[in-house]
Amino acid sequence: MSFSSQISKFFKRCAIVVDGRCGKEMFLRSSAILILFLLLFSYVSLENAGERLANELKERFSFSYQENEQIKVQLCDYFGLPRPKKEGKRVFMPAETLAQYAQGVLYKDVSYGKKKNQVLDVLVPLSIRKGEKLPVFVFVHGGTWIGGSKDELLYAQLGKEIALNRYIWVSIDYRVYPEVSISGMTRDLVAALTWVYEHIEGYGGDPRRLVLGGHSAGAHLVALLTVGEGALPPLLYKAVQKVLLLSGPYDLPAYQGTLDIRWEDVVEFFFLNLFEGKKNLYRFSPVYRVGKTPFRFLLMVGEKDELTPPSQTERLYQVLREKGNQVRFLLVPGRGHGGILLALNSDFDQRFPLELSRFLRD
Repeated sequence: MSFSSQISKFFKRCAIVVDGRCGKEMFLRSSAILILFLLLFSYVSLENAGERLANELKERFSFSYQENEQIKVQLCDYFGLPRPKKEGKRVFMPAETLAQYAQGVLYKDVSYGKKKNQVLDVLVPLSIRKGEKLPVFVFVHGGTWIGGSKDELLYAQLGKEIALNRYIWVSIDYRVYPEVSISGMTRDLVAALTWVYEHIEGYGGDPRRLVLGGHSAGAHLVALLTVGEGALPPLLYKAVQKVLLLSGPYDLPAYQGTLDIRWEDVVEFFFLNLFEGKKNLYRFSPVYRVGKTPFRFLLMVGEKDELTPPSQTERLYQVLREKGNQVRFLLVPGRGHGGILLALNSDFDQRFPLELSRFLRD
């Protein structure tokens, strides 16, 4: 029976109730049916809206979207993994594949908290010598603050490059919206960093030599913790030496305009709830929190990144310099939002892995 015929049947039942030929039980049953129909109609509408919004995003950020799809296929072929069967499907790096590729020992899903997504991976290079304490690189994945995973192929493959530079690689998962807002995410990052500081010596790491890095939303979160004093507890603040920020949004009021597509009301509702209200967009924008720090920063973004345009990174670079911070800015030619991660892998590029090595080793 079609949706329209079901509705027609419902209203006929309602007419019987009005005529007084049906008792209370039929009225309650009819009301329940109406509620179910309304819920179904709302669900269908939301599903349709979600699909249309996804299509809008694909069209608006077409270069980065297609680049990501091409990179997934390229990496799947390189690692001998099955290609994704449909566009947009996430691909994950098997633990054994990463350990072999990075020539390291991988400790998977170590808990740093009690919640489901409060886990991290620790990759220890096989080159570590007995009694040696290596510096530690802590990475925060992206995912538009609503998704993403440390296990995604594009993120995990970066661990090899870090291990080649004789760092311990720590990649963290964290809770995302709508489970938590932006404040909850930063609390998870601090909890993960606290775990690293307290436990990484047991894995051969030096807790007093930390490098923090992030991509996209992860870069935004790392920037919130590092561009000024006070966001990190004093022991962690003293332990951090360098910060690598890849393709992040750092000026949220300006970034809101980047998402200025049709369905603005849907996007704005999500955006403002995530950042705890419009008045907090400046509070959670790294460019408005910059102070003088002891860290060395390396900022990178793809030339063709439409999702987090180069202007966002250039703005943070300028403010960091104005405050007297040590900072470098690299624009990656021909790359979009995800392509920058592949550009840092020496199996696929040469220039930027050398820049990364110089940053990590100097």
